[in-house]
Amino acid sequence: MQKLFFLLVLGFSSLAHAQDPLCYQKEKNPRTRQVFQSEDEYSTAREDWAQRNPGTGNPFSLIKAYKIYKNEKDKAERMGTDKLAHCYMGCRISQETSFATADYVGWLKEDRDITDCNIKTHFDEDDYEATRRGAQYGESQRDTQGCEQACKQVYR
Repeated sequence: MQKLFFLLVLGFSSLAHAQDPLCYQKEKNPRTRQVFQSEDEYSTAREDWAQRNPGTGNPFSLIKAYKIYKNEKDKAERMGTDKLAHCYMGCRISQETSFATADYVGWLKEDRDITDCNIKTHFDEDDYEATRRGAQYGESQRDTQGCEQACKQVYR
């Protein structure tokens, strides 16, 4: 029940972020790498990203994905590069749940980055693509070593 509550809070958190009228001044435009110049520019970027939402998926799979993330986070961060970590996490989540779940989690992570009104987090479409690529690998890899090896071939 506690985890279901967590997911509900997570789901509504982007609505809370969207209500900060000055959020655009605390986020960087992924195209220019500079702070957004206007609310309209920020809204357009958010709308463009929202259109790429692959769908939320099964709540139980999302709970399982969160457990995998918690268990694998330290290993992923020690792998070297950010893209490698994204790939590895996508692979592991896909292995244990499904491609669709890993795809959504990767999208959601970047959605949180562009809506959290925090200049220190970085929205990066390439991070999402690395997670997606990892999720594709997860459909054919049997274990954590397979994920690590597959991702290292692309993201050294």
